[in-house]
Amino acid sequence: MDSGKKRILLAEDNAINQKVALLMLKKYDQSIDIADNGRIAVEKFLHHDYDLVLMDLHMPELDGFEATIQIREIELSEKREKKVKIYAMTASSITDESERCYAVGMDGYISKPFKAEEVINVLA
Repeated sequence: MDSGKKRILLAEDNAINQKVALLMLKKYDQSIDIADNGRIAVEKFLHHDYDLVLMDLHMPELDGFEATIQIREIELSEKREKKVKIYAMTASSITDESERCYAVGMDGYISKPFKAEEVINVLA
């Protein structure tokens, strides 16, 4: 795993899932911002450069799919040199949603509950 500190945006509406993810990510000495829904995630993305977005798919106000579409549109309109990595987080059967994840511009997915090896792979 790259030992550099990464700036991560955790878009997750469930407080328990937020705590679990924070505990795991802090083990790897990462800088983490939290967005309680997709609308807030897009807003934070407008004002900060992130290395990684962990995007819950099912959130109030703006789901992870639509938030990803908006983030990719921002990257294009601002001509950002580097595309942020966006990974879906889901507790559902990802096979049902994987095509849609990639279609909206996500780079991959991890399942909930989080497994350390998945997190390490995403951070690498």
